Amino acid sequence: MVQRRSVLRLLLSLLAWAPFGHKAVAREAFGDAHAARMRALAETVLPREIGADGRARAVGQFMQWVRDYRADAQSDHEYGSPTLRRTPASPALNYPAQIQDLDRRAGGAFAAASLTERQRAVTEAVVAARVKNLPALPDGGHIATALMAHFFNGPAANDLVYGRSIGRFSCRGLPGSEQRPPLLPGATGSP
Repeated sequence: MVQRRSVLRLLLSLLAWAPFGHKAVAREAFGDAHAARMRALAETVLPREIGADGRARAVGQFMQWVRDYRADAQSDHEYGSPTLRRTPASPALNYPAQIQDLDRRAGGAFAAASLTERQRAVTEAVVAARVKNLPALPDGGHIATALMAHFFNGPAANDLVYGRSIGRFSCRGLPGSEQRPPLLPGATGSP
């Protein structure tokens, strides 16, 4: 006969593993199987100035963010409120259907479509999803705006805007802090 303590121990261990289960579901839902279409999406919506390597880095960082996302984690509180917020469900659960929709809108294979066709498909999909602004973080509204939000709110976009290797979110330290950050390769000046 199973004792109450054994059942209680089993239930508590299942609860302890629950966050990892949600992470695995999100990872399986939106994983490496979508890499080719994500590279095509990056080529469509990210700046040409960052080149193929920069787009590949942006996709890799975005996919890593999705893999590492933890639903229901404690987040910062809003200004003036003592209540801590919790992160919502993983936005990755919406992305596979959105990628398939991009395939459909591009005539069957988003990654194989021309740049013009991909741009048209993305525009139609974002309008249909009723996304009006880029979110601060990927929120599941649409995969295209999520990738853009992840890139444009990051350090690479900041460096690109100023044409200098600023390294937003990193600490350069005090030695040499009076100097302007170095120019990016190929940059001729900055604002």
